[in-house]
Amino acid sequence: MPITMSRVDERLIHGQMALSWINAVSVDTVVVIDDASAHDEMATMLLEMAVSGRVECIVCDQQHAAEVISQHMDQDLFLCAKDPAVYLKLLQQGIKLPEVNIGGIYNAPGRKQLYKTVFLDDKTRQVILDIAKFEGTKVEYRMVPQEMEQDIVADIKAGK
Repeated sequence: MPITMSRVDERLIHGQMALSWINAVSVDTVVVIDDASAHDEMATMLLEMAVSGRVECIVCDQQHAAEVISQHMDQDLFLCAKDPAVYLKLLQQGIKLPEVNIGGIYNAPGRKQLYKTVFLDDKTRQVILDIAKFEGTKVEYRMVPQEMEQDIVADIKAGK
């Protein structure tokens, strides 16, 4: 499967992501899907530098994400976005995502803590539940690959 993993982390690519996750999964390319970064030359350059020497990095906006992914289906891809709604939109566009990892959605007004690094509002909780409805897509929480995955969908449904 060309898309190895899709990760939600508001920090996008950082040390933990660049070192732990990329080393744990076998990928050729990281695709960062973020409107602000895609339209900011300096942000794009910094994201590309964070993984340089290990894998290719492509930064694109949400509007072009499905097209970029489709053009790179001959590679093993690791997707990274700040918001799980990005992945819901891709699934609705027919892009198959075997795994969506919720890693870092940080504290902000209107959000309640679910895990150490995950704070959700009602809208985001619903988006995660909607993603899980797609056959063949597993949604889980882990900060780093060495941790035991947690069933975020079951925890949301349980009202945690």
